[in-house]
Formats: sequence, structure tokens, C-alpha cells
Amino acid sequence: MRSLLLAVSLASLATAQERAPERPPQATAVCIDAVVATVNDSPIMLSQLRTDIASRLRTLKARVGQVSPRDIEALQNEALAYEIDRHRMAQSAKSLGPLTPEQVEQLLKSELDRDKQEQVRNLGSMNEFSRELKRTGRTWPTYERDQRVGKLNEFAEEFAIYRRLQNQRSLFLTPRMLRETYAENRDLFVREAAAKVVQVRFVGSDAKARAAEAAVLWRQNEWTARQLTERFPGSLPIGEVVATSLAAELGAIIQFALAGPADTVSEPIAVGEGYHVAKVTEHVSARNGQFEDAKVQNDLRQMCLRRVTDEFRQQALERARQRTEVWELKRIQ
Repeated sequence: MRSLLLAVSLASLATAQERAPERPPQATAVCIDAVVATVNDSPIMLSQLRTDIASRLRTLKARVGQVSPRDIEALQNEALAYEIDRHRMAQSAKSLGPLTPEQVEQLLKSELDRDKQEQVRNLGSMNEFSRELKRTGRTWPTYERDQRVGKLNEFAEEFAIYRRLQNQRSLFLTPRMLRETYAENRDLFVREAAAKVVQVRFVGSDAKARAAEAAVLWRQNEWTARQLTERFPGSLPIGEVVATSLAAELGAIIQFALAGPADTVSEPIAVGEGYHVAKVTEHVSARNGQFEDAKVQNDLRQMCLRRVTDEFRQQALERARQRTEVWELKRIQ
């Protein structure tokens, strides 16, 4: 009797299991956006960082091919540091200049209204403006917030840097400063041509024809040497090197690279029993500029002006840092 009851129970359990509805698959959480930092009460969004690094990420992918999560994280951290400083300057705009906070707010409102009217005029209507924001993944509040930060940052730089520089430029750009800058950076004005180059080697009976075809494709596409070899099995990529460090038998490639400019792709060059196609990745032209040259004087003034501007900006940023509080997410996902 006990055996019969056990068999019936097992049969009932099996039937119940067969009828039990299947569990729905577990939902996977996907991060659409997140606050990665705040400067006082102003948030910095993950979507902003993704927008900031988009073009640099495309350039990096075109240059090296596969981009690792660590590379993306490094770009995002760099963009975050920039955004934090930008927000710091924006937050301090009302206290860095000669205007009262009320005057700064009034000037800001005027600039934002003018920008909005210009956008609507360019696109035809407010509805078109809203569609354009949606197309680029933004909303009016996020657009207005970013515009507000940008305008306030411009005000802060105008108050703390450019007005100060305009009033005291003659005190900074002295003949002595120009001559010292020339001495410190003489290699920028008197130098030989320099270049870096990558190559792809082709061998075999059809090496020259394949190399010529590869040269045409390389000019048309932003490929690395390795990406080019993937399209021509049997070819060999040769990594980036300084042109002048190449062996003597590669003299034709050295001359090609030093002639520049960057991104130029050579015709097939015979090397031993094969052919090389080379691409200039970096190029600096030769120069023999003397201190008295008008072009050198202009370059020196621009260099000195940038140096002083950077010093003023750093001073303003230090003041802004003392007036703001920052919270950062420990790790950006």
C-alpha cells in the first residue's frame, strides 16, 4: 500500500512539473544614463561624456583597430576631469568678475534667448528645433543646461583672463620674454625634417601589382597597416618607426617620409625581393627660422600669449576650486 501511494505521489509531482509554466527570462539591466559627478548642485551626465569622446573614439578605432574597455575608461575619465573644471569655472562666473550675480544672470538670460532664436531661425521653427534635439539624443532641458554651463564658463574666462590680459598685455610680452622663449624652444624654429612611417611588405611573383592595388585602397581608407594586410593575405605589416632610423637599403622610403606630409601613401617601392607600401603617420617639416624673422616674431608672441593665458586660466581655476564642491562616481561603467 505504501509503495502504491509513493508511486501515485511521484506521478502527481511529475504531472505538476510538466504543467508548471515556464519562468520568464530574467531581465538584463542596461544603463541608459547616469550622474557621474556633481559640481555643487550641477550634475554631469554619462551621456555628456559619451558625446565628448565620440569623435576621439572614432579616431582611435581608425588608428589602432580594436579599442579596449580600459581605453574607453581612460577617455571618459579625461573628459570627466575637463567637464568638472568647466563646471567649476561656470559655477564661479558670478564671483570672478566685476559684475554682480544679478547682472551676470541677466546677461546669461539674454545670451540664451539669442541662441534659442538663432537656432529656431536656422531650422525654421521650434518644432524643427525640438526634432533636431531628439535626433542628437538631447532634450530641451539637457540642451539648455549645457548651454548655461558653456555660457557661464565663457563669462568666467572673459572676466578672469581676457580682460586682465587686455589691460596688462604690454607688461607680459616684453622683448626679453620673447628672446627667452626663442632660446627655450629653438628646436621648433631651427630643425631638420622628421617623420614616422608604417609599411606593408609584399612578396611573390605578383608583389608589385598587389602593392599597387593596396596603395590605392590605403589612400581611400583610414586603415592601419595591420588592417590593410588583412585584405591582402601573405603581406606583412611593419610597425611605426622614425624614418631616419630605417636601414640604408630603405633610403627611398626615408626620402618619401621626410618629404611628407602626414597621411601620404607611397607608390610600391622595391626593397630586396619584394615591394613596400609606406604611409607617413607623423611629419614635421624642416625649418631655419632666426629670431629676427617676422614669422618667428609672430610665432613667439603667440607662444608667450598662450603661456600667460594658461597661467591666468590656472589661477582662475584654482580660485574656482576653492569655491566649489565636487562629488565623483568612483568608477564609470
